[in-house]
Amino acid sequence: MSWITLYISGKTDFKQDVLRKLEHSGIPHMPGYIEMYPGQDPADLYWMDGTVSLRRVKEKIGGKLIWKHRLRFYTTLEEFLADRQAPSENGFTTRERQMITEMRAAS
Repeated sequence: MSWITLYISGKTDFKQDVLRKLEHSGIPHMPGYIEMYPGQDPADLYWMDGTVSLRRVKEKIGGKLIWKHRLRFYTTLEEFLADRQAPSENGFTTRERQMITEMRAAS
């Protein structure tokens, strides 16, 4: 079995909720640890079975939990760090600003 690293960040403390959902999901996983600093949004990492899609992981966690904590998922360390280090403009992440730009261009 090959393992991939999945980084998750959110607006509120989600670690126990996500871990509980993953434990009951049947998806092979191992929890990891990310050191948090004051003022940063909560984040966590998991090593997941490489054959499981990100979509399936999100389905097992559930949309209600994803929206409640505003969870964001990253499959590479580079994506995760870029989003964490990007200065927030009006509280929006880099991806959210891109989506706003795309919506404005479409209208």
